[in-house]
Amino acid sequence: MSHLMKQGILKIALLFTAGTLSGSNFDAKQPQYMEPGDCVFRIGDFDGSSAEFAKEPIPEQGSEIPTYRGDGGPYWELGEASDAYYVAQERQNESRGLSAEKLSTFASLVDPRIVVDKPALDAMWRNMILTDEHTWDSWNSVDDPDTSEATAQVAVKRSFAVGAQASVDALLRSSMADLADSVSAGKDSLIVFNTLNWPRNGLVEFDLPKGQEVCDTSSGSVVPLQLVREGNKMNCVRFEAEKVPALGYRVYHLQKASGTPTGAGSDQPATLESTYYRVKLDAASGAVRSIFDKELQRELVDQGSDYRFGQYLYVTDSNPANNGPWTWYRGKLDLQIHPAGHGKILSVARTPYGWEAQMESEAANTPKVTTTIRLFDREKKIELVEDVEKDLVTAKEAVYFAFPFAVNHPQFRYEIQTTAMDPAKDMYPGAGHEWFSAQHWVSVQGNGVSASVLPLDVPLITLGDIDRGQWLDSFGERQATVYSFAMNNYWEDNYLGSQGGHFRFRYAVTSAPLTSESQLSRLGWEEATPLEFDEVTRHDKTPRRPHSLDGVQASFAQITDSAVLLDTWKPAEDGKGTILRLLDLGGTTRSVAIRIPTLPILGAWQTDAVERNQGRLPVEGGHELAVTVHPHEIVTIRIATKESEKGGADAP
Repeated sequence: MSHLMKQGILKIALLFTAGTLSGSNFDAKQPQYMEPGDCVFRIGDFDGSSAEFAKEPIPEQGSEIPTYRGDGGPYWELGEASDAYYVAQERQNESRGLSAEKLSTFASLVDPRIVVDKPALDAMWRNMILTDEHTWDSWNSVDDPDTSEATAQVAVKRSFAVGAQASVDALLRSSMADLADSVSAGKDSLIVFNTLNWPRNGLVEFDLPKGQEVCDTSSGSVVPLQLVREGNKMNCVRFEAEKVPALGYRVYHLQKASGTPTGAGSDQPATLESTYYRVKLDAASGAVRSIFDKELQRELVDQGSDYRFGQYLYVTDSNPANNGPWTWYRGKLDLQIHPAGHGKILSVARTPYGWEAQMESEAANTPKVTTTIRLFDREKKIELVEDVEKDLVTAKEAVYFAFPFAVNHPQFRYEIQTTAMDPAKDMYPGAGHEWFSAQHWVSVQGNGVSASVLPLDVPLITLGDIDRGQWLDSFGERQATVYSFAMNNYWEDNYLGSQGGHFRFRYAVTSAPLTSESQLSRLGWEEATPLEFDEVTRHDKTPRRPHSLDGVQASFAQITDSAVLLDTWKPAEDGKGTILRLLDLGGTTRSVAIRIPTLPILGAWQTDAVERNQGRLPVEGGHELAVTVHPHEIVTIRIATKESEKGGADAP
């Protein structure tokens, strides 16, 4: 705002409330027209206290008030990287929490004897909200991290993430068991659930008793398995579940094995190849040397970059004046980048879904980085899993993963909450340009190619260079390198001053001729929302109980438009019906049809965000409704499937 005022762009836009401003109480002498709950905007010059400004008469502005479109850029989000382990846990909680809520709701709709555990859901979301709250630790967490206040506060903060994860796991287990009880599948079945509203493939990893195999009940064929880890009586195996129905499930059967799972390969080729990509590994850096897009006939990796693709970078500051508390960004920065090296290829294996390679490297204060690369035969994507063993360090430090793309004059875009933005065009004057916070993906486009990275566990990114504390006035021309800003201890208070131990960071990479925001968002939701599964044993079925759901596969609901996400399906807060919340990914105005084949729709209403009915929606054939969706809109719908819900909370 100060930048806008200095440039003469903005006089002042100051919001007064009858409460506090910047953590301080309003002057007791503030004007008497301020009543509790009132909000007053005043426009004019401002160089004194809020109370003094409030006394000034409101100048006439006429009918034209200039407006400016844009984003201010992240600031406090820098602290997200100060506790990377629990931030990753929280991001996983948020995605799987939506699955737990949907499956709990499905179970209650399929079997009216089952009631959603609303208090458990509320506790789950409460813990997530408290984890997301921006203050992570006490005021002295950096200069005195071992004080009882600092250690106690961070323990409480982390307990929210741990508690949310426990709630997510418990709700998923109970809801899938309830649904499995209604599925006409016998014992020794594995039911795989898809909580997104389009069919998809996905990897499933579980413990299988030795001597058993997995059979696809729809085709009767044996499913190829990858041996992940061998135990005494159980093997951890992984397989690709294919075409799991939208908002539904697919059933697999466990039976006596006729073969053995595929283990790791003994040879170590440095090149992996699929229908879509040719990937060359770089043993020395423990990263990727080349990715050739066979459809586009383009090399995606900048061969002139100082770093390999996906390479681990550890950053220190050699200026000792910057390595104490309350010093970062105050002195001259002397950043040193230590790329991972001394690497080697551990294994390369052909898998049922493609290829998997493992490499190992090391860097300063980082004894080991294990990189797993998965190349898929039937999907145009590459997955990277980075397992990092890092020392606990109190000196100023940062960790990045570099993704240098071979694009000249790149145009960057990244996803935010309900849309995507170009940081070169969509920022206010004076906005932050050092780091950015991506929801699911960031893309680099130019020269007929769009290459994208999906940072699943850490939202912070820098573009073109690492964070150098330059506080640039504009975005400017940058190199086409995306840096995943995984860890730092740069913030001066309220966040952690150091972090060490084991960390996991997951990424997905894809490419296309042009950036498709809706397709990238769909892939982002797929990567962040794993398929869930429930194993049915002979103890899990209620005897002499009718099973209303198909024993092979089924969908609980169908949405015709794959550029719309069914973000939420939950019990209504007032107990009258259930709430569906749609998020538009397509960016156009259109009608979207929703069909619920297994349940009658007795009434439907479009509501506002707090579930107040705004208007009745027509229902066709007792099972289908349609709603108009506008670009980037969040649409909330109430449906009644029981006679007692037909009133629809005093619906108009």
